[in-house]
Amino acid sequence: MVGNTRGAPDPRRIRRLKSPRALEVEAGADGVPLRLRLGGAWHDVSLVRHPWRIDQNWWRGEPMSRMYYRIAPTDGPPLTVYCDLASGEWFRQEY
Repeated sequence: MVGNTRGAPDPRRIRRLKSPRALEVEAGADGVPLRLRLGGAWHDVSLVRHPWRIDQNWWRGEPMSRMYYRIAPTDGPPLTVYCDLASGEWFRQEY
């Protein structure tokens, strides 16, 4: 049996991403972030969880290839960062 589909959708299920912001990151030889610059100061990364890769639009003229990391600076809240694998630039992605 299917539940009532006429109810209001749950707004917690889908979150719109904010525009990514450029970020300075020092990564190890394996590409994993070791340090990042936040607020003008360098912060060590104490935890890296759930890395994932996204490759999209490879069939179009502008493919996108990114490696995302969920990280926690030693003295700050967790955040999501990614490396644009085509340019090597790092960005912070917020929800």
